[in-house]
Amino acid sequence: MLNVVDRQMRLALWLSASALLALCVWLGWQWWHGEDRSHEPLTWQVLAPPADLPMRPWNVIVLHHSASRHGTTASFDRDHKKRGWDGIGYHFLIGNGVDMPAGQVDPTFRWREQREGAHAGASLLSQPFNDLGIGICLVGQFDRDEPGAYQMQRLVRLCAVLIRHVPGLSAASIIGHRDVPGKETDCPGAHLDVERIRFLVREALLTEDG
Repeated sequence: MLNVVDRQMRLALWLSASALLALCVWLGWQWWHGEDRSHEPLTWQVLAPPADLPMRPWNVIVLHHSASRHGTTASFDRDHKKRGWDGIGYHFLIGNGVDMPAGQVDPTFRWREQREGAHAGASLLSQPFNDLGIGICLVGQFDRDEPGAYQMQRLVRLCAVLIRHVPGLSAASIIGHRDVPGKETDCPGAHLDVERIRFLVREALLTEDG
């Protein structure tokens, strides 16, 4: 009888410990990867910088890919600081479902504080695209892979919201990193069609107007 009770107690303790371990793993994952905001509505109320902060006179949106399947806002921030920058060079990062949930849009400190970017390049020709260009990076290697459908949907929505609320922007203002004068790069990759994105953004804006 005692052996049966002892086994039952041991089983109960083991189940409790397993449940606690699973909870700790889940909480650790949430802490490491950040809160899942992949289905958070992309509205100006969500994206707007502080009301008391003057809006920078943005006039272009520069699209990038990370050229890697892996990455988060925190990891790119660490990598960019190693280059001597003051943090992640982009204003927004959009996850691909590997280390960040697919479609999660992270505004970085550069957007929240209306700071210049560090994404267009270091040359004098590139500098205006850092100063007045909103850098949006999609996590992914688009020289090889296609961007995910939901990731693209969120990119189009983000661009449409920015264009609607930032006076200097339009669908024609959207360019790829490779379009920055003096910059020799394939970014944002052969499979990210910038002209298609402009078309989809125009369609989104027309739909909203209707």
